[in-house]
Amino acid sequence: RQRKQKMLLERGLLFALCVACATAVPFQGKGGRSKGPTVMKMTKLDRTPRQELRMMADKDPRMVEALEHAYNSYGAPHPMGIHNFMDAQYYVDIGLGSPAQSFKVVPDTGSSNLWVPSSKCKFTEIPCDLHSKYWAKQSSTYVANGTEFAIQYGTGACSGFLSTDTLTFGGVEVKSQTFAEVTHEPGIAFIAAKFDGILGLAFGSIAVDHVTPPFNNMVAQSLVDAPVFAFYINRHEGEGELILGGTNPAHYEGPFTWVPLTNQTYWEFALDGVSVGGESVSCTGGMGCHAIADSGTSLLAGPKEAVEAINAKMGAVGIAEAQCRAVVDQYVDQFIDQVLQKKTPKEVCTQLQLCPGKQCILCKTVVRQVIDVVASNETRAEIHDQLYKACSQIPSPGGESAVDCDALPSLPHIDFVIGGKSFTLTPDQYILKMSQQGADVCLSGFMSIDLPPALGPFWILGDVFMGAYYTAFDFGNKRVGFAPSVDTPMMSKVA
Repeated sequence: RQRKQKMLLERGLLFALCVACATAVPFQGKGGRSKGPTVMKMTKLDRTPRQELRMMADKDPRMVEALEHAYNSYGAPHPMGIHNFMDAQYYVDIGLGSPAQSFKVVPDTGSSNLWVPSSKCKFTEIPCDLHSKYWAKQSSTYVANGTEFAIQYGTGACSGFLSTDTLTFGGVEVKSQTFAEVTHEPGIAFIAAKFDGILGLAFGSIAVDHVTPPFNNMVAQSLVDAPVFAFYINRHEGEGELILGGTNPAHYEGPFTWVPLTNQTYWEFALDGVSVGGESVSCTGGMGCHAIADSGTSLLAGPKEAVEAINAKMGAVGIAEAQCRAVVDQYVDQFIDQVLQKKTPKEVCTQLQLCPGKQCILCKTVVRQVIDVVASNETRAEIHDQLYKACSQIPSPGGESAVDCDALPSLPHIDFVIGGKSFTLTPDQYILKMSQQGADVCLSGFMSIDLPPALGPFWILGDVFMGAYYTAFDFGNKRVGFAPSVDTPMMSKVA
């Protein structure tokens, strides 16, 4: 069974990173007559699954609790710390079987298996019941396999069994593709997902049960002219493309910077350095770092110490800390006055109409701090400062960090050195802006990861980076290429 390292890592929000469709040309690979690339439109979701759940919880804070109770009452798996794909926000359309049964899947360069929900899910599997399911009996090309399948995540597993059938991928039929029919799905977050499954685009060496990945089969069956695929992630439009067998010069400028793979598991390569405003923060001491280009991860994930330094330079604070400070700023005087009247945290927060509600627990936590601080007879200004310090101790789920939107023009550029060349990210590229209750909220595109020290400094260059740099994955030459992305309107046809 495969234990994907990155699945233990990322716990963050994936926000709007758009993708679009345009003219493509063949990759200049070795030999053969060009058949032209296969272009797959990537559709952007309005909200990521985690955003969807949060929106539902905002409308009714009891919703998630009720779902968890219903889910667990049937003995189903507990909600899990789902890795990137539960936060993914774009998908491609595929078909399985003859005639083809349609599914929406996330193209993921950080995994190697294809899986979709099975018609054999138990009725207690609520997420499975809400998505398209594969029906073997409806396909004339179905071949039974039955091998047990499981992908291990941080706190649970997605499991089922293997089957084989025809895969329709980018309008091309891939014969005898083995995939997983999933019968146990990972927690309540999947309920809100608008996609059905995952299509892995990494190497067969990390595929569960040694299954041949779909793109490998496409190459073996001569369905692509060259063993390469490329992603265009448009941060400004609403659609994008995954090119199979070619690259698209309409979406990048200048030559590619190619780097050889250091490991044929994920798309892993050497990262020479990371700096903020010209000051090095990672890969120092001449040792360098390792990195992977991962279409299934939204943010830029890196070593905890380096990410903390980067977020500090942009003045970022944890999401929970930012929410706590907002409550302190708005209600500190009322908190103090009512605490002096000997009211309990529940009474204070109920009177301020923060309980019941999504800020109830936060309000009670702050009021308890007020009770402790008021007893020391400090001034109101000192109490305010003490509460701010208390807020800084609240951990943010997923390590998410907020940034002052007004500070964006003054934030530093961040450089990643790959293949001896600097790839610069501007604040507009590494800060994710979203609207929350009518107000702009800005989030850092960086998130820390914890890996065993023996692995050395390790970075995951997700969609924040791939949105700025068109990324080509050269399976034949075992290398990854980057070039500055260019946003262009959708073209009417492909070359």
